[in-house]
Amino acid sequence: MSRRLLPCAALTLVLIASLPAVWSSTDTPTTDHILGVAWTTPGDLALLGDLRYVAPGLAIVDGDQITSRRLTDAGFNVIFADEATAGEGWYLADHLHGGGRIEGVELIHEDSDGWGLVRLETARLTQLLERDHFLYPLPDHYAAPSSPAAARAAAREPSAAVTALLDQVDATRLRVDVERLSLIDPAAGAVHGNVRTRHARRPETFASTTYLRQQLADVLGAEAVQLDSFRITAGDSLMFNVVGELRGTDPEAGSYIICGHYDAIGKRSSRADLARVGETPGPWDWLTHPAPGADDNGSGVAVVLESARVLASAGPFPWSIRFITWSGEELGLWGSRHYADAARARGDRILGVLNFDMVGFNDLADRLELVSNPSSIWLVDLMRAVNERYAIGLQLDVLEDRFAGLSDHQPFWAKGYDAILGIENYLPTDADAASVLAGDYRINTQYHSVTDLPDSINWELVAAVTRLTVATLAQFGLEEGLPNLAVFGGDLRNEDDDLLVQIANLGAVALAAPFDVRVSACAADSTACAVVFQDTYHGRVEAGGVASLLVPWQRYGSSVFLIEVDPEDHIVEEVEVDDNRAFQAVRLVPTSGVVIYPNPFRPGQDPFMSFSGVPLFSRLRIYRSGGEMIWRGFEEDQRQRSREILWPGVNNAGFAVAAGIYIYDLRSFEGARLERGKIAVVW
Repeated sequence: MSRRLLPCAALTLVLIASLPAVWSSTDTPTTDHILGVAWTTPGDLALLGDLRYVAPGLAIVDGDQITSRRLTDAGFNVIFADEATAGEGWYLADHLHGGGRIEGVELIHEDSDGWGLVRLETARLTQLLERDHFLYPLPDHYAAPSSPAAARAAAREPSAAVTALLDQVDATRLRVDVERLSLIDPAAGAVHGNVRTRHARRPETFASTTYLRQQLADVLGAEAVQLDSFRITAGDSLMFNVVGELRGTDPEAGSYIICGHYDAIGKRSSRADLARVGETPGPWDWLTHPAPGADDNGSGVAVVLESARVLASAGPFPWSIRFITWSGEELGLWGSRHYADAARARGDRILGVLNFDMVGFNDLADRLELVSNPSSIWLVDLMRAVNERYAIGLQLDVLEDRFAGLSDHQPFWAKGYDAILGIENYLPTDADAASVLAGDYRINTQYHSVTDLPDSINWELVAAVTRLTVATLAQFGLEEGLPNLAVFGGDLRNEDDDLLVQIANLGAVALAAPFDVRVSACAADSTACAVVFQDTYHGRVEAGGVASLLVPWQRYGSSVFLIEVDPEDHIVEEVEVDDNRAFQAVRLVPTSGVVIYPNPFRPGQDPFMSFSGVPLFSRLRIYRSGGEMIWRGFEEDQRQRSREILWPGVNNAGFAVAAGIYIYDLRSFEGARLERGKIAVVW
């Protein structure tokens, strides 16, 4: 489990440095600009443009001085502005953990707990990581949060087949996994030279990588296990995610992910802690000292391995299940970020992510906290239902907080995938947590220390978490009941220049009967909805599977839609109506060719004219009909965030232009003309 990355909902970010918004007219496409903007409602976020990061009351967006002026004119409070030149990047950082600020790094913004935004030369990243600073790259894009209705749990009877699977979960195997990951010789105990390190940058950690690969290969087959390699910076240590797949019967059905990180850290070790494992007392040094990580996160990894063993005995399922152990989490969620970025680029259909991080320390109660954002709460609902149905006996507390980006679920949230975090307590060292005050959780004093050893683990708790994980996916197809069609905010996605709507079957059995899908375009406040698409889906939808329909749209920009599944209630379902409709805001950008809209442009009515679908690094110049250049802009995104240039109808001085016909000239980064034409401004 990483140190706190995103502020929780109770925190308020405060400005501690006054930063001037200064950009010169000589800026090149290698200069990147961001703004920190105060927000209040989800509707505010929909108006801010390309989000990079969202925290309570603060959104970080792409934008320059002109964007800042536009947002200010629209009533937003721009809290800070900053620019990065070539060779620089922004990172979310843990300033106060381990003793103070990061020397020589530009602090842009900080919250009251010392978490904030920094800008640094990327060439320094390796050096800073070697000093054990937590640096998480500011995401290229952050999916706007939505608030769909949760799926109500169906009241099914327990299945003998699922019960038999749960009986296979073996606490002894869980203990062996954690001991093998934490100790070189489990029989020798925690003595000097026998405690492992799993620090992501240490070459010795590859022994754990090999162990994980072999354990997954034993149950899934060697050909089903891959090492997903990555580096934090060029020339840096090579790190490996271990990815095993229980392949489904339908290659197009998508996949669920069960995951947890296997790297560890010992930053909080005291002199007494080091002495306990036979090390010379002194400051913990990642280069020489161990990092056994039995609870953080050997316990979560053990859940992944044991779930693979048990579910493989029941499979295959219609969809695939990927069992993944991440590296680089403790340095900034690097492994999961690498994977989530690639998954979104490939267009992977990830149905849901179950991430486990620190699930075994608590000895006061068999308790698990499930952390979710609003669009992923249906996963929580399924887990709570099987916990009750199969009398697993866990006390499940739920934290629905879109800002709780504590672990490897966060990169999936940032890419618009549904994911939850299972953890013993959010946060593990928070003395003021309700669970601590209620006597349900003991503060984890071994967190991030060399004393995080197997003898501190509540093995029955880890076994119960594994049973919960197995039952959550095994219920599909192994229980009796009815289908249950469900749609949530986030299920309408870009597909080339159109939209794709996805409908889940969260029932116990497959649905073969046809059902109708209706999509309506609505006003920004979700009123005045008019049907723009209606079709009938005729394919089979497996239990736990997803159906997809292409929605022709070909209109670019931001829109609000109402999605309705089986609107006339022809299908008999386990849960009627409640989860069959959802509202969602979508921003569609063209993927082939340049589209200019709105044209004519009406200042005051339209926030900007979009030159959308432009190639990377494109340059745009706008001229009066007499040939005088009045404005220029750049597609500045080297990470393919938007492929748009937005003109707010002003000149280079920031003043609104007069009504009339203007000439635009769009060129590539090298200067080759891409398009030239006319645009109109109408007051």
